[in-house]
Amino acid sequence: MSNSQIEDIKNSISRYLSMREHSKSELFIKLSKKNFDKENILSCINEFSEKDLQSDLRYAESFIRSKFNAHKGPNFITASLKANGVDAKIIDDVLRNYSSEDWDAIAKNALEKKSINKSLEPSVCKTKQKLFLSNRGFSYKTIEKAIRDYWKC
Repeated sequence: MSNSQIEDIKNSISRYLSMREHSKSELFIKLSKKNFDKENILSCINEFSEKDLQSDLRYAESFIRSKFNAHKGPNFITASLKANGVDAKIIDDVLRNYSSEDWDAIAKNALEKKSINKSLEPSVCKTKQKLFLSNRGFSYKTIEKAIRDYWKC
């Protein structure tokens, strides 16, 4: 293709990356929708990656930090990153920065922020809380601990 298209691709990548980190897969999908040549897209994305202007590792770190602060669990985060084309090894490496105590605390915080009708039967409340935390991507062990800690209050 033409140099003009390559420049357009590079300008688009620069614009996307100036707003936030993007995975290679995200960039490829966005640029494909603009009907650019797929080989040119891959070539430009690889060029940005080689120059460390694009990094799946930085994207994963940013994404995980954001979702952690939004009280999302590791299962949700892992599934989302895999859907965005991030390698499982990168995901695992970044998730190791968070301990099980971190996940326990964030799950409990999520429960505390969630309004619950305490006039309901406690078993019904606990079932709803389990479903809530499960949908947010927390493990069974973390859910059980968060609910135990929550109801001690």
